[in-house]
This record gives sequence, C-alpha cells and structure tokens, in this order.
Amino acid sequence: MTHQTIRFSLMLWERLLKSFNAALLTALLGVGLYALVTNFAEARGAVGKIFVKLTQIESFEGFNVKAAFKVDQIAESTPIYQALPAEMKDMLPDDIRSLRANWVERLLYVGDQGKLCDFEFADQKMIEDYNSDRHLSADGLITMKDSREIKAQVLEDMRQAKARNHDWRNGEPRSCYVTELTERGRNVKTALVQFLRAGFAAATAPAVRRDTKVADMAR
Repeated sequence: MTHQTIRFSLMLWERLLKSFNAALLTALLGVGLYALVTNFAEARGAVGKIFVKLTQIESFEGFNVKAAFKVDQIAESTPIYQALPAEMKDMLPDDIRSLRANWVERLLYVGDQGKLCDFEFADQKMIEDYNSDRHLSADGLITMKDSREIKAQVLEDMRQAKARNHDWRNGEPRSCYVTELTERGRNVKTALVQFLRAGFAAATAPAVRRDTKVADMAR
C-alpha cells in the first residue's frame, strides 16, 4: 500500500466519521420534531429531556467520533435569530440556555394544556408542571393570569365527578390560571421549532451517492 493510498484511506475514514456524527445528531432532532408534530404524549416527555441534554453537550467522544454542540448554535443557526433586533437577539441564547427538560415541553405547548390549576392534593406531575410554569413566568417567557372562569369550570367538574361516584384525587383547586407566550417566549419557541425542523430536513434528505462522495474526496 502506497503512501498516497494510505493518506486517501485516512481522509475517507475521517469524512465517514464526520458524516456519521452529523447523521446521529440530525436523526435525534428529526425524532424530536416527529414527536412534537404527532403530539404523542409519552414521546413528548422523553424527547424533551433528550433535546435539552443535547443542547448542553459541548463535546462527545466515542468510536473516534468527536462532536461540538453548543447551545448558542441553536439560536444562531435559526432564521428568527438573524431577523431579531439587536436587543432581542442578545436575549435568545440566554433564554434557551436557561431552559430545563420539562420547561421545554411546557413552553412548546402553551395554549394547548387544558385547564391549569394549583390543586389542594396535586400529584407529582401536576406539581412539576405548575412549578415549570412559574419558572417560565419568572424568566419572562410566559405570563400566568388567574382565571376565575376556569376555576369555576374545574369546581363543576369536581362536583359532577363526586355526584357520579367517580374518583377525584386532586381536591379543590386553590387557584386556576391561563398561560400565554411573551414576545421572548415566542422567539424561543420559534427558534426551537426551526432548529428541529432543520435537523429533521437533514435527517430525511435523500442520501448522496457514495461514488460521488469518493470522487469528490479524491480530487
């Protein structure tokens, strides 16, 4: 085997590793978008956690593959980032960086979460959701407004459930509220969706013929 052949083989191997790395990341992002679009409840929670873990990865090494993946790249790679005024553009990476796994899902589904209340005997999931909303509100990504109308509806639901001898474990609602995205929250949601869409597009794009790639590398 000649020196030139060895050099070409190493170059080809390096290119293949980089392609594998890109495919791995884009495939995971594609799965995330699929779960979000199909609104599959169990997948949403899992994908939300995986997505946030991915955004926190700065390097990944395994099978001689090394990837750089910083949270700032999410914001800076999206169309909305380029279109924002300077003051909003500076906030976007910080707002994305502040997110936690369960906060991502709450943010993406604002307006489609049913009747939101702080119950007297809330289960663990309800407590986590309520605390997530409070964090998002404190960070300026959503607003939480008390709603007497929703509280009245929930009290009626409770009355009817008890009248029919149905199980009602949550107790009375101490308060109920509606959430709405702020301008910053809409920017974050749009950036996340655009980032996932780009990953999904890359993961599902037709593969380039291998002989074309090899020919390009040989030049």
